[in-house]
Amino acid sequence: MKYFFKIKYVTLLLTCFHLLSFASFFAQKSTESNKYLVVNCHDGDTCRLQSKDNISIKVRLIGIDAPEVTFRKKEGQPFGKESKEFINQMIKGKEVTIKNYGLDIYGRNLAEIYYSNETVNIKMVENGFAEVYKSRKDQGINYAPYDKAQEHAQKLHKGIWTLKNYQSPSLWRQAHKN
Repeated sequence: MKYFFKIKYVTLLLTCFHLLSFASFFAQKSTESNKYLVVNCHDGDTCRLQSKDNISIKVRLIGIDAPEVTFRKKEGQPFGKESKEFINQMIKGKEVTIKNYGLDIYGRNLAEIYYSNETVNIKMVENGFAEVYKSRKDQGINYAPYDKAQEHAQKLHKGIWTLKNYQSPSLWRQAHKN
């Protein structure tokens, strides 16, 4: 009986070793595997990316909420189209790197997108084309630079902050459900 437990213990150790080896290999490859080509951004906070292996993923920019371009086949809110145009001008057709935080309830990758050593998510807020996402604070993300970027945009009256009756995208969606 003791012999049986020793074999199980050795097998378990070998399995753990192999798993750690695989994880180490995967971690080494991760810097290359998080590079993508931006195919298109559907709005100011959702983009379609493609890997070098032709794998397409949908990314929801974490930490921000951009004005709606359209909503339930109706016209969107002010600065929705401008937000979409701004992000597409910045990164469409360019190679970007992402930091993935997991998936949202719609199966989109929640991620920060990096281009030219800058965080695209923060650039959207900084230029007044998105606000810091207020509905919930995502785990593991540092919101300090996001909040600072929003304060800067508000102070300079950029983008959405030029509107007298600006309505947060989350509140706007609730008001336009029907």
